[in-house]
Amino acid sequence: MENKEKVSSYQKAYRQDYKKHNKRVNATFSNKEYVLLEKIAVLEDKKVSTLVYDITIDYLLNKPSLPKKVHDDLRAVQILIRNIANNVNQVAHHSNIIEGLIDEHDLLEHIKKLEDTVTAYTKGSLV
Repeated sequence: MENKEKVSSYQKAYRQDYKKHNKRVNATFSNKEYVLLEKIAVLEDKKVSTLVYDITIDYLLNKPSLPKKVHDDLRAVQILIRNIANNVNQVAHHSNIIEGLIDEHDLLEHIKKLEDTVTAYTKGSLV
């Protein structure tokens, strides 16, 4: 019995200390709201409580809370921008060597691809 009492005493002290440093918050959602949260949680591969916690912390830290799909889409745009920057640098280098602009078609193709991606994304049609 002595060991059981030690465990009980330890747990009680732990809970008291935990309550001093942490606060529990309960939130109520309608069934429709909860279904939406569940759908988003599945897409994000998270539990609903983790999703709500992450969104809340991001808000408190003034960080954008981006869905995984948006994050992935923005990463693709970032890669396109880097490709364009690389091509611009190559065109500028070649232009300096031969004192004239060459191979602008490849550069313009990357710029058009970036424009199409951003346009599709802003219209919500990016897959």
